[in-house]
Amino acid sequence: MNKIPFDADVNNYIHAIIRDFTLCERVDKGSSENLKPSTGLCSGCHFNTNQNVCNKIETILSVRVAKDLLRYSKALTWLLNLKQVDINLVNTIAPYVISHRVMYSRRELEKSPFWGNPYEFSRNILNLIQKRYINREVCYQIAKRFRDGISKDEDLATLKNYQKNDLIVKNDLLPFVNSVKDKKYSKIAQKIQNASKNGDIDTLAKIRNDLIEDIDFPNRAYLINLCNQELYKQTVTDYLFKYLNHKEIWADIASEFPKLEKPLLEAFKRRQTRQIRTEDLLIEINVTGINDDSLVNIQISGGSEALKLRTILDKIDYIQKED
Repeated sequence: MNKIPFDADVNNYIHAIIRDFTLCERVDKGSSENLKPSTGLCSGCHFNTNQNVCNKIETILSVRVAKDLLRYSKALTWLLNLKQVDINLVNTIAPYVISHRVMYSRRELEKSPFWGNPYEFSRNILNLIQKRYINREVCYQIAKRFRDGISKDEDLATLKNYQKNDLIVKNDLLPFVNSVKDKKYSKIAQKIQNASKNGDIDTLAKIRNDLIEDIDFPNRAYLINLCNQELYKQTVTDYLFKYLNHKEIWADIASEFPKLEKPLLEAFKRRQTRQIRTEDLLIEINVTGINDDSLVNIQISGGSEALKLRTILDKIDYIQKED
């Protein structure tokens, strides 16, 4: 079930649900016990309208809810035999996940047609959130362009206009954009994109390693992850062989990668799955048994060292390369 795919739209929507249940223009709801919509918190606030969510929420959602929403949405996707999660599936499952975990404004909850029913009220809240999310879609696209280093001249002005009536844009998207809008970030992001398109493994690996060292670089975690994803996609290769041949394979790899000699030996000792990681290489070894006919799977990925190891393994006759 973990392999069921979902796209950035689903991630953004789940984030929007959690944040719409959390954000407030005036206080941090997570640390404020007495100031709530029911005690007059929203009086005179610009965001105190029927179309907003913040004025209807007494208590916030925990971050754990985000994981639950994704997990149960995947389960529903699997149950319905669908190809991937979408935001409509998230919206279907969300009232069941949320309605018992949050306290709503009693005045709002008891209005017609909800009459105190938290499930029905949650459905209404989520419909509001979905409408606001769709209206905010252009802002997510702008944030992605800044993240990828390809922003347009008018993008920042558009976000500033949206922030007047959208707490997520004001508190999340605009601050993020301001943190990455410098030329240094854009240059690196574009360099990653170009290296990915050209299959330039060495450049991707160098950028990643440099970012690991530069702890002050803005949004570096995203860029490192992007490099890792691209390196994985462009180098991941699976090999299959019989346990009978593991000593020869161990010797061939260790002769070129001496630091891997001991961890490889440990990985081949017994039935197990083990990962061996270096700065530029990830090896996952799955030993199904230690009889001569038992199968062993090796998956490699990474940077230039992964390519070097792949070249070594490709030359061995008794290893089967899997598609």
